[in-house]
Amino acid sequence: MCSSRMMGNTTEVCVGGHITLLFSIDTSARLPRNQGSRGAGFTIDHGVNLKAQLFKHHDRSLPEKMNGIVPDARQKTGRPEESEISIVDRRGAHIEQKSLYEDMIEACRHARLLREDESLHVEIALDCPRSQGFGMSASGLMALGQAIEALTGRGVASQYLKIAHRIERQHGSGLGDVLGCSVGGVELRIQPGAPSWPGHAVSFDAPTPVLLIWEESEARHTSIYIDDEQWQASITKAGDACVEVLAQKPWSVKQWPELLKQSRLFAEASGLFEEPVRALVYQTVMDSMLELNVQGTLAARLCMLGNSVVVLPRRLDEPLDSESLKQLADVIEARGLHVLMSSISPTVNPIQGAPNQLDSHRA
Repeated sequence: MCSSRMMGNTTEVCVGGHITLLFSIDTSARLPRNQGSRGAGFTIDHGVNLKAQLFKHHDRSLPEKMNGIVPDARQKTGRPEESEISIVDRRGAHIEQKSLYEDMIEACRHARLLREDESLHVEIALDCPRSQGFGMSASGLMALGQAIEALTGRGVASQYLKIAHRIERQHGSGLGDVLGCSVGGVELRIQPGAPSWPGHAVSFDAPTPVLLIWEESEARHTSIYIDDEQWQASITKAGDACVEVLAQKPWSVKQWPELLKQSRLFAEASGLFEEPVRALVYQTVMDSMLELNVQGTLAARLCMLGNSVVVLPRRLDEPLDSESLKQLADVIEARGLHVLMSSISPTVNPIQGAPNQLDSHRA
């Protein structure tokens, strides 16, 4: 389970990833905080591990006193201290693209959550691959926000969540991942936008292992679909219809079978099932399940929007046989796909000020 730990001017944070099973697209609003998606998904234990150290830089070119006279205050140059960022993927290979985290740091400076004479040394390790529907950008931004809050003691959690959501929208790397991660567990996003407001999501706990499966040779950035008018139309029509059904009853573990049903219907109605690589990954997983005769207890669902699939239990009240799940993972890997065994992570405390009732925001 992901957590955080503070040690002097250094902190370590772990934020789990997020998988979307169904969603709609709402990018019509001018402000990024109002953009996002309705939908449903869940958080996982594997995600982003971040270690950050805060440095405060002082101008030592002037003595503290000259003959008893305090010198003039240091003049700001308008050039804040640069931070160092190191990112490695799940195999330990370095990732050079750091703009997501650089923009988060800059946004925190603009919000006066970081000062110009402060810099960070950040080490980031990803548990899951990027651009495969596992929410790595949202997890990384949230982890960096939590680290800055812990190191500086400035601001409140909701401020950093809103900034993370905004940066995600600016990069086109996600719609509702930050909102989903902010509540944890299995969530229903019933109002699009940034956490706390205007976004609103409810969630329940479902402590169960899951299998993540993906084709590593081809990744899909979320913006490919968000920025395409035809995909927007088909995805939003299908996603809104599914959310309407799920929002008719209180969000609880009793809704799990309906979530599995609606996620399958969404994948078909949106057209996402028809893309060749994604269809091949799904069929490979289904063939593996049929080979082991576990399709009666396990369900395979697409992870939006990667070339990836997640294997879930059909019933939450029937514990999974971990040995059977490991056997399935071995069969799938033998067929050339990559597999990671994770778990659905627990719900987190609701953000203060957010509504508690599903009915108050039911579409």
